[in-house]
Amino acid sequence: MKNKLFILMLCLSLVSCWYSDDGGDTISSTAYTPTILSRTELESSITLQEARSITKTGKIYVIGNYLFVNEPHVGFHIINNADPANPVVEKFLTTPGVTDIIFKGESFYINQAVDLVALKFNDALTSVTETKRIENTFPQMLSPDGFYHTTGTDEIVVNWTLNGN
Repeated sequence: MKNKLFILMLCLSLVSCWYSDDGGDTISSTAYTPTILSRTELESSITLQEARSITKTGKIYVIGNYLFVNEPHVGFHIINNADPANPVVEKFLTTPGVTDIIFKGESFYINQAVDLVALKFNDALTSVTETKRIENTFPQMLSPDGFYHTTGTDEIVVNWTLNGN
């Protein structure tokens, strides 16, 4: 009797571990819509533009006399802080999907959605050059309420917007 009970319990425990890939990783009830770029669009999207107003702030980075204020998933506001009493917003670095930046020597590195990208400014801070890109370093971005969006092989989620906005 004990053997039959043991076998029954073993079978039940194995059935509870059964794996099924039924495509359940797709959006089912998120309150957000993904912003998707093609791989080509993502790789050509880093641009240095004129200053613009700050709408949403993330992390703030201090490098020399400059502040880099992250606008999550959009880019960085570059602020000349040589005179802290009168900071001047000089440029905006558009980098869709970005949340972090780190500086090392003359280069800086960003996470651009799923990619790790190395960049370099020219001396006058008037242009930026991509020096290296490592594709698919990071996982696809989840929605703020925790849902994953299944994308095509050439599609990358760079942001999420609340439905109805």
